[in-house]
Amino acid sequence: MRFLLRHWYDIGGVLIIPVVLWAIFGNLSTVQLILVLNLGVIFWHQFEEYRFPGGEPWVLNEAFMKPSGHADRLPTNEVSGIWINISAWVLYLLAAIFPDVIWLGLAPILMGFPAQFVVHGIITTRKLKFFYNPGLAAVVFGHTPLAIWYVIVVYQEGLIHWWDWIFGLLILGFFMGFVMQVVGFRLIAPRAANTHPYTPDEYNKWDRERRLRRVGIEPGVVPSPLVPENTEAGVNK
Repeated sequence: MRFLLRHWYDIGGVLIIPVVLWAIFGNLSTVQLILVLNLGVIFWHQFEEYRFPGGEPWVLNEAFMKPSGHADRLPTNEVSGIWINISAWVLYLLAAIFPDVIWLGLAPILMGFPAQFVVHGIITTRKLKFFYNPGLAAVVFGHTPLAIWYVIVVYQEGLIHWWDWIFGLLILGFFMGFVMQVVGFRLIAPRAANTHPYTPDEYNKWDRERRLRRVGIEPGVVPSPLVPENTEAGVNK
């Protein structure tokens, strides 16, 4: 379990290889090809966020969301992180396996663009006052062109109907509102705060302290070894 918590994004990086082979040799329709490539891009996106250059944990915990407790464990930590990101694997994989269900494909497509573009390309760049943040390259060069391509193709081939947009948006809302916010941030994260914080190595990637101070944010406490204490949401140290 510890290996999975620390290396799920590395596993995702390796999974890019079979996904690319699936795209090349799978004899896929254009719609399925796009969704398979989108699956590969989510692996790339997460690898970029957590491994190279990394830094997404502190971007979320200190720049994007309101810090709560020790910086390395709330609002997100290793357990909430793996829950949200591997849940995304399931959504993207189901869309790739069932390409004829257009509303199912729309959900991960719209998650990449415009949702991820707004988060990474607009909100986070403004908060960090920098043109790049971990995950943005995958959004700009992967999710965005694939989303545009997908919408063009499903309309050209007459595959999409108005209800596909409704169901696609509902699935996206369920994932972002319930899977991420309710389960990931509100239920899982507080319960795992004391037992599964990010390690200093994975938390301090991408020059954390300098980048936070550059935008007027004093870096929070990242204790090592872990000091047991009350880290309930809303408690500021």
